[in-house]
Amino acid sequence: MKNGLYSGLDAEFYDGLLEGELNDYPFWKRLVRESSGPCLEVGCGTGRILIPLLREGLPVDGVDRSKKMVGLLLEKVKTLKASVNASIQSMEGMSLGKKYSLIFIPGFSLQMVQNRSTLEKALVQMGRHMEPDGLLAISLFFPWEELADDGRGEWRLRKKINREDGLRLECHQSTEMDAQAQELVIKNRYSLLSVSREILKEEHNDVKLLWFYPHEFHLLLEESGFEMEATYADFEFEPMDEPVAYAVFLARKSSA
Repeated sequence: MKNGLYSGLDAEFYDGLLEGELNDYPFWKRLVRESSGPCLEVGCGTGRILIPLLREGLPVDGVDRSKKMVGLLLEKVKTLKASVNASIQSMEGMSLGKKYSLIFIPGFSLQMVQNRSTLEKALVQMGRHMEPDGLLAISLFFPWEELADDGRGEWRLRKKINREDGLRLECHQSTEMDAQAQELVIKNRYSLLSVSREILKEEHNDVKLLWFYPHEFHLLLEESGFEMEATYADFEFEPMDEPVAYAVFLARKSSA
């Protein structure tokens, strides 16, 4: 059974699936702290980044297209007795009635849009929500390892997550690569197991990631009304001077 992206087990266990895989929070916190005004996280999901920022009293709004993910975010915020401004909208069609000094996209959400035309529309829409001289920060994943992997198509265990109630989620993955179209499809098979390890539910989801060469994405940002400011490797404030799996592109809204 195929479900919508981040509408089932993938949303419910999202935090556990990413736990220990990305050490990116300090990077985003520094950017938000150094911002001169309100900030927006695009693709805020269940609040992996947003909630810790709110705990520190930082002015951050969120937007995500997944109703399920935003619902989980709001439930978390209730238990923290905090408040959050989170909207359920797509990044290419968002209309928030507010401008931001910083818009940032963790978690490679920009690469999950339907196609490159949609991605370009999303960049333009973000520019419309930015204050003059506002900063855009986008994290990208580069599938260099997948390009060289002869084992594509083989199923591998990605992670086991044991929940406090005794249930377990097992996630298996396989990948398909279209190098010419620059698309990586990550196939996910989720199995929810009982305390006795019987299968209670199974879900399958394919995540298509668009990917770019660094210089290609620089040009795309410039064509979308931004001026490149820096490219950092692996969520560190160090220049990207060699191929890495993760990078953050910083671009300033063009004054032209």
